[in-house]
Amino acid sequence: MHRRNPAPERNGRRAAAPGRVGRQGTSHAVAGKANILYLLFWISLSVVAYYGMDALTAPKVGSVAVANNGAQEIVIPRSRNGHYFVEGAINGHAVTFMVDTGATTVAIDSRIARAAGMPKGYSATYGTASGEAQGENVPRQSVTVGGLRFDNVTIAVIGGVGQVALLGQNILRHLDVTQSGDRMILRAKNPAGN
Repeated sequence: MHRRNPAPERNGRRAAAPGRVGRQGTSHAVAGKANILYLLFWISLSVVAYYGMDALTAPKVGSVAVANNGAQEIVIPRSRNGHYFVEGAINGHAVTFMVDTGATTVAIDSRIARAAGMPKGYSATYGTASGEAQGENVPRQSVTVGGLRFDNVTIAVIGGVGQVALLGQNILRHLDVTQSGDRMILRAKNPAGN
C-alpha cells in the first residue's frame, strides 16, 4: 500500500491535497455566491424603484368629457410636477401639450416640427424663462387639443423646448380655463373652434 505524503504546510496551515478543495476554498466559494446574490438583490431593487418612480412621476394627461350644457370640456389632473398635460396634435401628428399660461404662442421643438411636416417659418426672437432664444414662427398650422380643433395657428419653433409642446395663449384665449384644486378644466368659448 502506498502512502501519500501529507500536503506541505503554508503559513502554518496544512494545504489541501491537489485536486481537493479545503474548507477555506469552500468558504470562499460560498462567500462569492452570497456576494453575487446580494448584488443581484440590489440591482433588482434598483430596477423596481426606477420603474416605480417613473410611473409615479409620469405626467397625468387630461381626458375629454361633455359638460351638462353639451359643451366639450377637457379635464386635466395636476401632475406630480405641478403641471397640466393634455394630448393633442399638430397637423395630425400626435403630441403631448403642457398648458403654459405664460406662453404667448404654442411652442415646439424643431424635432416635433419636422415630424408634423411643418414648413420653414420666418425668423423670430423669443423671450423665454431662460432668456432670449432664436427660432421661427410658422403660420397657418392646425392644432387639436383634446377633441377641439384650431386652424390658422402660428406656432413658435424653438430649439430645446423638449419633447412636450407648450400650449400657449394663442390657443388658450379661445378657451375658458378654470383651475380648481388639483385639476384644470378647459372649455371652448365657441364650440365651433376659433
